[in-house]
Amino acid sequence: MKVKSVKQESILKQFYVYFLVASVIPFIVLIYLIFQYTVGRGIDIAHANPKILLAIAGIFSVLGFWGTRSFLVKIVSLSNKVKRQALDLDKIDKETILELAKGDEEVAQLARAFSEIITNLEKSVCELKETKKTLYQVLSNIGKAVGSLENFNLLIKFILETTVEALGAKRGVIFLLDEENKFLQPKAIVGIDEKLVPEKLNLGEGAAGWAAKEKKPLLVPAIDKEESSALFASPLAAVPLVLHDKVWGAICISGKKAGSSFTEEELQILSNLGYQIAVSFENFTLNAEVEKIYFETISALALAVEAKDYYSRGHSDRVAKYAVKIAESLGLLQEDLDTIRDAARLHDIGKIGITDEILQKAGKLTNEERMIMNKHPQIGDGIVRPLRNFRHIINPIRHHHELLDGSGYPDGLKGDEIPLITRILTVSDMFDAMTTDRPYRKALGIDETKKEFELMVEKGKLDRNVVSALLKLIAENKLYIAG
Repeated sequence: MKVKSVKQESILKQFYVYFLVASVIPFIVLIYLIFQYTVGRGIDIAHANPKILLAIAGIFSVLGFWGTRSFLVKIVSLSNKVKRQALDLDKIDKETILELAKGDEEVAQLARAFSEIITNLEKSVCELKETKKTLYQVLSNIGKAVGSLENFNLLIKFILETTVEALGAKRGVIFLLDEENKFLQPKAIVGIDEKLVPEKLNLGEGAAGWAAKEKKPLLVPAIDKEESSALFASPLAAVPLVLHDKVWGAICISGKKAGSSFTEEELQILSNLGYQIAVSFENFTLNAEVEKIYFETISALALAVEAKDYYSRGHSDRVAKYAVKIAESLGLLQEDLDTIRDAARLHDIGKIGITDEILQKAGKLTNEERMIMNKHPQIGDGIVRPLRNFRHIINPIRHHHELLDGSGYPDGLKGDEIPLITRILTVSDMFDAMTTDRPYRKALGIDETKKEFELMVEKGKLDRNVVSALLKLIAENKLYIAG
């Protein structure tokens, strides 16, 4: 049997031992001596050496004092370190804690427990720092997405991706309600093949349809033992996108990376997020409607500017027609065709800021008047820039008078600094200007127009491919000049 030392015993046992050594044993010795003297067994206390008795009592007292002090020092030391350092992990003296942890008594056990708490706390602090870092990255990404947003769908997709990741889901879909036909359509999809997501979902159909129709959140725990890849397979959570009692759609997430089911807390988080998405949809819709009205208004103003000048009537529509034809022949995508059409309609909107005396002047402009006229692309930029949904037409409007050799205005761009869409708009604008009557000259014939374009290509001012596409369309009778 292994024999433990006193210091390895519990604090309470140590106290009993040292108390016996310091107080009880000396007391018993004295009682014994007094008893022997009383019964006359030959021990004469009166003649006993008091120094010996005092030394015996003193030795036992000192032993008891130091023994008791030793474990009390451990307790006080541990207590002081906890009080001084508990709020600052970097200042904790881990070596002292480990030293105190040696042994089996309560102080050692407490020190070991405290050491384990420190280790777990350090781990939690590290995890918290990583979470903080992740959260910062997410917020940073959201900021970048919002700051560079050209398409509202990008932001919705990003929100869904973040939600699926944060709630530990495997799949997620945001549905938007088509108010006219009263069905749901997927707006953003994450973690699932688009073929497995219904293109249309009636109200009341599926988890998302039920949530949208009832305007209530839905939580379905894990039911099937085997994992399914279907969108509405359990476990799942679905919430409506509701604002001011108006349903905008629904969001549904399913599958769980860890754990069997989604919790009520996670459903509440999803519900709060659903509300925020509904707010975003409403704001986007209102902004889009306002911007549409604004766009139509400035388009009407552009037509009004043209109507004031006999020579420029129909100019924007013709430029748009030419530009789209050229873009189609060069194989541009439909998105680019829409951009070039809208930009052409408003490319001269900045002339609203030019006085009628200059716009309607018969004859060539003076240098001062030309400098004022050359500001119209910048003015147009300022008019269109507030339209978030029409940011794609700002550069073509601002730069439709730039030339590849850097001799254009207002920014003197060169070569690749000028996008293809803008180059097409530039050629189309020039073509209409050359082939229509102007106050300072008559319209040029087609042969003379070709020569002008060929000369500008040779000088490196215009894109050869764009000019070639234009002349080919004319030669094939696919594009007709005004008049």
